Amino acid sequence: MSLRLLLLSAAFTAAAGSAFAQSQPYEQVEAPRTWRVDVGGGVTHGFSATGNTGEDVNYTAWGSANYRDIVYANGLDGLGWNALMADDFRAGVQLRPRFAAGDIEGSTLDRPDLGADAAVYAYKRLPGNIVVGGRVQHDVTGDDAGLSYFASVGHRRVTPVGLLSLSSYVTGGDDARLQRYYGVTPAEAPGSGYSAFEPEGGLSGVGAVAFLAVPVGDRFGLGGFVNYEQRLGDVKDSPLIEDEGVWRAGLIGVVRFSSAD
Repeated sequence: MSLRLLLLSAAFTAAAGSAFAQSQPYEQVEAPRTWRVDVGGGVTHGFSATGNTGEDVNYTAWGSANYRDIVYANGLDGLGWNALMADDFRAGVQLRPRFAAGDIEGSTLDRPDLGADAAVYAYKRLPGNIVVGGRVQHDVTGDDAGLSYFASVGHRRVTPVGLLSLSSYVTGGDDARLQRYYGVTPAEAPGSGYSAFEPEGGLSGVGAVAFLAVPVGDRFGLGGFVNYEQRLGDVKDSPLIEDEGVWRAGLIGVVRFSSAD
């Protein structure tokens, strides 16, 4: 069994298309709303927030809430606040879920459970509806999970079928984060089935995501995504992973409740 990548949310954020509007300043494609709540769910392959086998098909629920694009919450970004807002710029803070690594069958290794990170982020829209930016986040649950970072460049456009989002990204972390998810300390190695491995901090992955959201009437929507990520640096040499690259895909459906301005 292989561990999930350091920042799984990079892939599944695309599957929850409404989350883009919460922290990233893409051009608006719908009328402003005082509040919005989306609920739904779907199936994913290669992704599991709770650490279930990512290679299996996993069922997942989705929930999202937003008040005037100022404060928001969803299953990937956690609780967020756009502290600085302009038409083409957003910056703020988040209390983000940090996804579980999942146990390794037959191993005694202590893997990180679902936790939380405090994050700061900033995103800027460029001509052509291209958004660049990223975030830095640090463990706040005392799990010795250190710091990680994420940077992306994305584009979104309306097509005859629906709303198409394309993005590429890089992920990384400090020594503590990579060790917690991909390392084996000398003390853990005996009896674990693995040799000691202590990765150094740096870039851990690079990937690309394509997502298509299709409206169904005024309140319903369907979406699908596909994602490929290539592991980098010491992470690709970890004995805890099987492949240097991973594919993810999923389908999701949501229903929206909202109030117009």
